[in-house]
Amino acid sequence: MSTRETNFEPMTAGMILDKSFRLYLQNFALMIGLSAILNIPLLAFTLIFGAGQVNPTTMNIAAVMLGLLAFVLAMIVIVPLITGATTAAVSDIYVGNVVTAGSALSSAWRRAWMLLKTQFVVGLIVTVGILLIIVPGILWALSYALVAPVIMIEGSTSSSEVRRRSWELVRGNRGKVFLILLAILVIQWLVGTGVAVISLFGLFGLGSSSGAVISQVLNGLVSILMTPMSAIAVTLLYYDFRIRKEGFDLEMLSRSMDSATPEA
Repeated sequence: MSTRETNFEPMTAGMILDKSFRLYLQNFALMIGLSAILNIPLLAFTLIFGAGQVNPTTMNIAAVMLGLLAFVLAMIVIVPLITGATTAAVSDIYVGNVVTAGSALSSAWRRAWMLLKTQFVVGLIVTVGILLIIVPGILWALSYALVAPVIMIEGSTSSSEVRRRSWELVRGNRGKVFLILLAILVIQWLVGTGVAVISLFGLFGLGSSSGAVISQVLNGLVSILMTPMSAIAVTLLYYDFRIRKEGFDLEMLSRSMDSATPEA
């Protein structure tokens, strides 16, 4: 069960950030649950990797390699799935529909391949842009920021069409996307730094192995808490741009989501 959010109107950057925090807090259990599904396995892989670094024996080197392989597979498969699930949950909440973790994950699973393929291609494009003196990569990353909402809400089955659609929605609004994502990154950095400082003083005197494990666990908890924020803000940006550029109202957006959902 989730809190229903039906106040739908064009928003400033400040309004989007404020509404993102309110949606997160009002649906805290749902967002944390979806985030934990991603971050708990990744935390386990990180602990395996950290354990291997403390005592680099032959056995631990094998554990490191296994942990790294599992981590890469998790990033490739789980990250797009949870991104899609969080986007689906936020979309349903925002247009006033009831959503559960199961329904959000089911929706993301149906589009898992499209999420994986599109985000992989976008990652390659942005990487090339970063190598081209950084600026093009940043601009392309901003232009493709809405690929997950386009896939989950509009149900497009063409990766190139998803990228084109995101580009068109963001056109003329890169600055707004940049400010919102930068604000979220700063908040995440501040929270992470605060936890690191607390860990530094709180774990003083423990052995290097125990201290490293506890520190990684704390960082994992921060990731679980902060992961949903970006997906929430990006989904709200999608709605804001669609309303501004296409004049869609709440009822039309709700219908578009229903038509994009495959029948069971």
